[in-house]
Amino acid sequence: MSIKTRRMTLKIIALATAALTSGLAMAADKVYKIGVASFGESAEYMHTWTSEIQAHPWVKEGKVKLVIFDGKFDPLVQANQVDTMITQKFDAIVIAPFDLDASAPPIEKAVAAGIPVIGSALKTKTDKLTSSIIVDDVEGGRLIAVEMAKRLNGKGSVALLEGPIGQSAQIERRRGIDAGLKAAPGLKVLVEKSGNWSRAEGQSLMENWLSAHPNQINGVLAENDEMALGAIEAMKSKRIDLTKVPVIAIDGIPDGKRAVADGSMTMSLYKYAKAEGQGAVDLALRALVGPSYQPQSEIWKDLMKWNGGTAKLYTVPWLPLDKSNVGKYMN
Repeated sequence: MSIKTRRMTLKIIALATAALTSGLAMAADKVYKIGVASFGESAEYMHTWTSEIQAHPWVKEGKVKLVIFDGKFDPLVQANQVDTMITQKFDAIVIAPFDLDASAPPIEKAVAAGIPVIGSALKTKTDKLTSSIIVDDVEGGRLIAVEMAKRLNGKGSVALLEGPIGQSAQIERRRGIDAGLKAAPGLKVLVEKSGNWSRAEGQSLMENWLSAHPNQINGVLAENDEMALGAIEAMKSKRIDLTKVPVIAIDGIPDGKRAVADGSMTMSLYKYAKAEGQGAVDLALRALVGPSYQPQSEIWKDLMKWNGGTAKLYTVPWLPLDKSNVGKYMN
């Protein structure tokens, strides 16, 4: 190599290094605007989810600006909010889709506009998501049904409280519950209805069922803690011995954990709001920053595998909480 060629090569390397350093500096200085589409902030799990997102390290350091949107349990409201984020040119969107089908078109519209969209907490019927991070709801439903069969020695009649009909969690948790009950043919669903994730509706439904079927309900399966807690209140008012009529639910919200600790709820499956929330922010930032981005949430240390941040699906594991271990997970 001639001296002239060597000098030219060194000059090119120096310019490339300077450009890379400048680019990294600009990336470090940029504040990313991420929209967070909660399906409904009045649901305790969703409120916890957004709180965990707000505690993400880059949010706390000011590197990410969040705008929280409350979908108010209305797919049209959520779709309009996604339109707003597209119009205002948000850098990325993290969404907990309220409706499996209705959420697909606005998500696809955002992706077509060049905005990375990360699905979290619930599923949507589109494969256009940049990535998603969610629990396996079919497995969650199966686990609570299997636990109920164990508690009732495989026979008896149960009341079933479902989520909003048509939402992915309701569909898949019910599928899992049916599979779990199929393995225990002596266990039957006596009454069932959607309580729309609501504590008040869960209580009202349980009051009606207890009046219509006195001494016939041997256990309660609830697709979330809120409905289970409402059912527990109704059972307490009837002076039902909750040690003999197990109540088993999903989510592990703070009130649910307290109910497990005091023995009024037999078990709850813990759904990691931090993993579904902060994990989604990390995936959004990976899409924005590129391969140099390293995940910031502690969930990637031992709970989840990062896999470069480019996988289409990240599955968050369930943790069964009962009286023997719930104390470890209470604040």
